Amino acid sequence: MTDRDGSSPDDEVRLRELAEFLRERRARLDPEQLGLPARRRRRTPGLRREDVAERAAVSIAWYASLEQGRPVNPSKAVVSSLADALCLSDLDRAYLFKLAGHPAPPITQLAGLDARLLQALVDHIAAPAYCTDALTNVMAWNAAACEVFGDYGRWPTARRNLLMLLFDETGFAERLVDRDDYAERVARTFRGRSNAPRNDPAAIELVDTLSRRSQRFRSLWNRHDIRQTETDTLEVIHPSGHLTFTMTSWQAVATSGLRLSVYLPADDATARAVRG
Repeated sequence: MTDRDGSSPDDEVRLRELAEFLRERRARLDPEQLGLPARRRRRTPGLRREDVAERAAVSIAWYASLEQGRPVNPSKAVVSSLADALCLSDLDRAYLFKLAGHPAPPITQLAGLDARLLQALVDHIAAPAYCTDALTNVMAWNAAACEVFGDYGRWPTARRNLLMLLFDETGFAERLVDRDDYAERVARTFRGRSNAPRNDPAAIELVDTLSRRSQRFRSLWNRHDIRQTETDTLEVIHPSGHLTFTMTSWQAVATSGLRLSVYLPADDATARAVRG
């Protein structure tokens, strides 16, 4: 059901929340800390609408219509400028994009999550486990994961990316029974679970780099195949025998794009091998 102006009740709620969010975040900012001249007789704290409009390079009237909850459709570029003008954190920036009706840009940093706690988490998991961010950069891993995939520490931080390792490092994950199939699954999952290939310059650069370096990746990516699953099966040829794992994964809520993947033993022989 829509109103005469074409908006739906859901749109009205979203626009009202957008207006409230902009006003609240504007009120948090100190003009002097942003280098703006002190103004006399300020009745409310924070920036004025004129200040935000000027910093975002939009008209005052247009910005005022946003704060009034009117059916305005800002582009992604304008939303990004507003986020910069309001000095938003990564999480607030993502929320602003959603309120404006656009996919939220991925957050590739840990957004305040202590890297040591992340490493402690995977270290306390007996099964092979690792964490990746929205770009499949490997952020943390445990010793059991090294037994299956190889020591991630062998590669410098800039190369410690799951897609890069699978498509551009022949020495990675040599123990997998079907490494190529696993690589294709990772690429399809990356496309299926993330808006990054369309919205994030770093993701676009990653895809472009891999497309130049790997004909197999380029061919796979051009097929536009996607995959959305939270479980998987992995077979490994290990010195202790043929091992089978069932993968399960969890996506972090507080830090967009952060993903924990754990490979649970699928049979008794694999469980005994993992226990050592």
